[in-house]
Parts: sequence; structure tokens; C-alpha cells
Amino acid sequence: MLVAGACSTGDGGSFVTPETTSTSAAVAPSTTIVPPPSTTTTVAPAGSVTLRVSGFSLPDARAGGTGLRMLVRSSSERLTVRRRGGGGAVSVCPIASASPSPRDGECVDLPAGGGVELGFLGGLEARATSVPATVEELLVTYVPATRHTTVVTPARPAGVCAAACETTFALVPGGAGAFVLDGRAGGGRPRLVLTAVGAGVSNRALATVEGGGSLSIRATLEAGSEARLLHHEQGPGPVAPVTAEILWP
Repeated sequence: MLVAGACSTGDGGSFVTPETTSTSAAVAPSTTIVPPPSTTTTVAPAGSVTLRVSGFSLPDARAGGTGLRMLVRSSSERLTVRRRGGGGAVSVCPIASASPSPRDGECVDLPAGGGVELGFLGGLEARATSVPATVEELLVTYVPATRHTTVVTPARPAGVCAAACETTFALVPGGAGAFVLDGRAGGGRPRLVLTAVGAGVSNRALATVEGGGSLSIRATLEAGSEARLLHHEQGPGPVAPVTAEILWP
């Protein structure tokens, strides 16, 4: 049985890795390149999860757009980040908090079909390097300390979402239990839709919440199901970021 909890809308972790230096030994770089999946097989550590972000675009920073920022609670020293499909140049950057910080690390290019490993500071930001970019799938793999994530969606210039902007988030493998989301929209009327999917499980929308101000979802998923969260924005004006704290089952 899928049980949807209360959803409401209304108007009213920072992880830092201390920097160390040494005069007797070289310091390992914070970012390394992972060869494309077609040329190598990377085995994820035992107990790993993957934060999967699908079907989204990244706006032009020169026109006032910002990147997609995601924080994870990881016991890994590094995050493995892969990109599948899409167009345009994308870079990823280690970040220490939900807001830009002097502690954020240097960015590195992330080609379609390729991957990188980032030293773990708290999470990462994905951004368009120059012109707007699209990404079919972004995969962030790590060993979780908890299944709690923080997502800050991009700010977008006026007109970009006139025909809708959408992004789908999932933490896999999924599991049974409570899904909890508490967020806040910076403006507009964003829509969040939580769906349960899985083999032998009826795909079903569990909750929908829409509007400015505070956003909240409570739901329970059964064994064998995976929670997928769709973020939808549409309108002619500029789009403000949505910040969401999410506990995945």
C-alpha cells in the first residue's frame, strides 16, 4: 500500500574538509578525471548510492542564471560524477554549502558521456560553462552517512521557462519508508510532484505541492519502490531558486 502524507504550501550541514599543506609530500589533487563508461568500468564502493538528476537544462550565467547546487551527507572522501547525454559545455564544482562560499573548490569540465571525481567538501554545483546547456542525466555516486540531501535549483532569466523547465531527482537504490521534503521557493509558482515507481509496483503520484513560500511533502513508500521528485516551473518571467531539504527512504 502506498500511503501519501500531508502536503502543504503557503506564503508564510555544511561539510568542510580542512585544507592541509606539507613540504615533504605532495598533496593529492581534489579532482580527477574518470574515463567515459565506454572505455572502462568503475566499481562503486559497497553501500554506495547515486543521486540521479534527469532531463534538465542549465541557464546562461552571463544572463543572470545560476547553477544547480546539491549537498549530500557522505562518508566518502570523493564524489564520482558522470554525465549522460545533452548538449553544451557543463562544469562541476565542489561546494561547501547551499550558498556560494569562499570554501568552494575549483570547477572542472564534465563532457557528455564522461565523468570526474571531486574531493568531497559537502556537495557539488553543476553549471553551464558558457551558453545554456542540457543534461539528459547527471549521476552523483557516494557512500552515504545519511539519505538526506539539499537541493538548490537554478535561477533562470526571463523567458527561459516560457515553455516549462523540468528536472527529476531520485536517490537510488530506493527503499521503503518515509519521504520528507521541506522547502522554500524564492518566488513564482513552482510545482513539485512525488511519484513512486518500480518493478511490480504501480507507478503512482503520491503528492503534489505548488506555490510560492513554503513547500512540504510527507509520504510513505512501500518496499520495491523508488521515489522520484519532479520540479516543474513555467512562466514568462524570471525564475527564482527553490531550496529543498529532502530525506529519502
